[in-house]
Amino acid sequence: MSARLARTIGATTAASGAGLLLAPETALRLMGARTPDPAPFLFRIVGMFMSISGATLVDGGRAPLALRWSLVQKVGATTAMCCGVRNGTYSRRALAVAAFDGASAALLAGLILSDRSGAGGA
Repeated sequence: MSARLARTIGATTAASGAGLLLAPETALRLMGARTPDPAPFLFRIVGMFMSISGATLVDGGRAPLALRWSLVQKVGATTAMCCGVRNGTYSRRALAVAAFDGASAALLAGLILSDRSGAGGA
């Protein structure tokens, strides 16, 4: 079950990254961001890395490295989106993205902790 959860988070991250890669202007508009250049280009780059990060989690399932680095990515994404809303780069609608990433980070942290406790605390 938990490997399935990790893969689901990974697939969702990969899909949203692909969305950024293919349609950055739409993603920026949905988050209420202004879209001056080079924002769409940079969102494509972010989308590529999100796709790779998500695919790594899909492929790795519960592999400790995949879980740890995916957790780092999700915490970073949550922090960046919240900062973007706070400084006015994005509208409050972008908090939905931050909420998804934050919830994913919490779930990944739970998987990591359950793996550690299941391995005798190692």
